[in-house]
Amino acid sequence: VVSDKQWKDFCTAFDLHELAADRTLDGNNDRVKHKERLLPVIKATFRKYTKLELMAKLEKTGLPFAPIARPEELFDDPHLAASNGLLPLTVTDGPRAGEKTRLPALPLEMDGERFGVHRDVPRAGEHTRELLREAGYSDARVTDLLTRKVIAAL
Repeated sequence: VVSDKQWKDFCTAFDLHELAADRTLDGNNDRVKHKERLLPVIKATFRKYTKLELMAKLEKTGLPFAPIARPEELFDDPHLAASNGLLPLTVTDGPRAGEKTRLPALPLEMDGERFGVHRDVPRAGEHTRELLREAGYSDARVTDLLTRKVIAAL
């Protein structure tokens, strides 16, 4: 809520008439200045609603908002599902190796295309030798590190 119109709409939607009538909160800078007394009132107001109820109310008022989701909630997010925001992936390591899962995609596009998964996540140690060689380590140094169990490789 940044504009004065949004503030009035917000106060009306949530029956915060006293705040709407408070002249010390007329402008956005005023509201920022008084956030210590505003935030507890707004938080208490929001606690009266479930997440879905609050989203519906904000949507109905036309106020901009974005829900904050826990990572595990992303798998059931209708927006991510509809926008191909979840990418298929095979777990390659650990007790769930071989299982299919989904990974949230980066929220970026280039030339109208979203970045995808080019290959599954490597197993622990799968590319150790190659990566160290690319970083400039000699074969002898890599072998020494492996022998001393400083690193692990498949």
